[in-house]
Amino acid sequence: MRTKNLLAAGVFLVFCSVAAFAGGTTASFLKLGSGARAAGLGGAFTAVSGDINAIAYNPAGLAGLKKSEAGFTRAELVEGVNYNFLGYSRPAAKGTIGLGVNYLNQTSIEGRGANRETTGKFGASDTAINLAYARPVTARSGLGLNFKYITSRIAGESANGWAVDAGWQYKALKALSLGFAVQNLGPTMKFLDEGSSLPLTARAGAGYMLLDNVLFLFDVSRQVNEKRTVFSFGSEYAVFGSLFMRAGYLGEAAAGGSSLADTGGFKAGFGFRLKRLNLDYAVTAFGDVGKTHRLSLGAKF
Repeated sequence: MRTKNLLAAGVFLVFCSVAAFAGGTTASFLKLGSGARAAGLGGAFTAVSGDINAIAYNPAGLAGLKKSEAGFTRAELVEGVNYNFLGYSRPAAKGTIGLGVNYLNQTSIEGRGANRETTGKFGASDTAINLAYARPVTARSGLGLNFKYITSRIAGESANGWAVDAGWQYKALKALSLGFAVQNLGPTMKFLDEGSSLPLTARAGAGYMLLDNVLFLFDVSRQVNEKRTVFSFGSEYAVFGSLFMRAGYLGEAAAGGSSLADTGGFKAGFGFRLKRLNLDYAVTAFGDVGKTHRLSLGAKF
């Protein structure tokens, strides 16, 4: 009971603190999400439970995991830029503990001087290390918290920071699930004494299962510091027990995305599930550079 009360208090404090941090942003890679399943659904994943990738959307989704799970995602974004996610979760302490690492790497950037002369090449990277805990609080609801330590590096300079995510999920009906989450609540990160806010986001979502094989999802998220509202839709059709087809759309109510992580448009993907193994693939629009491909592998044990 004491653990449950502490978790509920932590989630409540994070929800109540959103307005205090409202104020451009850095660490936009935190909005890239994780798994190919979620990407193929347009990122509408706030109400989805029982998936290791919930750590990147709503930590309360980890409360639905009944077995240990590991997952890896690889995305090639543009030439020389790749994005990876590695996660692991296991039932523990009347709930679920999750660990995850997000890593964005750009191997070669051409430097330019004041007169546009070439000054050599350098690299850049962003990393977030996640530690999450979620647990059911009633037969129909669950809460989750996620702490992340963030590091950004470019051309020999670095910045460090931290943030907290909190989430809640509720099974309103047998076929209807609801979710709410606050992400990236934390202080500014500083490069060379210049601070920028993290991409603080509040998101709500709903999922409805039709005929036991068609899942419809809807999310709306408010990017607090950018003052933008984003809508996303997704659907998943279980062709048979081991094959899933997916489609999604990410659209913005306020135009002017601040980074490639904000790119909207249609998404699509598919997945295979064989006993305790799963393979997922998604293709998504990525700004003016065309399409990107995301591949995920997962295992339950």
